[in-house]
Amino acid sequence: MPKVIEAMKRREEDLLETISNLSNRTKGFTSPKLILIGGYALRAFIGFSRFTRDCDFMMRKKNGWNLNWLKADLPESYSVEDEERHENYGFMRGVKLLQQNKVRIKVSIDFMEGEIRGRATEEAILIDKQMIDDSKVVSIPIAGESIAISVPSYLDYFIMKVVSSRPSDIRDTVSLIHENGVPSGLTDRVNQILPYPRIFKAKIEQRLIPEIRKATFLNSWKGIFATTSYHEQDKEKVINQLEKLCHLELV
Repeated sequence: MPKVIEAMKRREEDLLETISNLSNRTKGFTSPKLILIGGYALRAFIGFSRFTRDCDFMMRKKNGWNLNWLKADLPESYSVEDEERHENYGFMRGVKLLQQNKVRIKVSIDFMEGEIRGRATEEAILIDKQMIDDSKVVSIPIAGESIAISVPSYLDYFIMKVVSSRPSDIRDTVSLIHENGVPSGLTDRVNQILPYPRIFKAKIEQRLIPEIRKATFLNSWKGIFATTSYHEQDKEKVINQLEKLCHLELV
C-alpha cells in the first residue's frame, strides 16, 4: 500500500506541473475556456480529497476544434494516446509515463469538447452555453498547492456524476449528497442537457441504489476518502434522498 500511495503522490505532483503549464498556455484556462470536471473538481464541493488517476477538462464546441490547438500545444513529454472527432463532440487523451524506482506511472489528461460521453450511446451530456456561464472559479488543492480554475455548477456536476456511475462516481455522489444535499432544478436541467433524460433515473435505480445498499459499500466509501466520519445512518439518509429522485418527471 505505501508504494501505491507514493505512486499516486508522484502522479499528482506531475499533474500539478502539467495543470500549471496548461494554465499558462491558455491564459488561465480562458482561451479556450476549460472547465475542470472528474475527481479533481470534486474537491470544490466536499471537504475530503481522493487520489484520481487522470485530470479531466470539458469545453464548449463552437466553430472548428479547440482540440486541434490543444493537441498541437500539449505540455512537454505528453503524447496523444486516443482521440475522436464526431459531428458535435470530440475527445482527446494525452499521456505521459513517469519512472519511479522500477515502476512506470501513467499520467493522463483528458479533454472533452461539445459533449461528455460515456461508453453507451445514452450516456451523453451536452456542454451548453449555460454550463459554461454557470461555472465558477475556485481554488483546487493539488499536491499541496492551490490552483485557481473553473468548475461546473453543483447542479451540472451532480448530473455528470450520476450519469457516469462508475464505482468511484457512486462514492463521490454519496459524499456530494451527504455534504450538500440534492441540488434543486434537476428536472429542467436533466431535460436540457441529456439527449436521453431517462438515463438519469435509470442510473439511480439500477446502479447507484443497488451499489450503495451493498454491505461492503460503507467501508469502501470511508476507505476511498481515508475517513472514519461516514456512518451507516449517513448512507441510509442518502438512499432515501435518491429514492425520491426516482419520481422525477423526465421526457
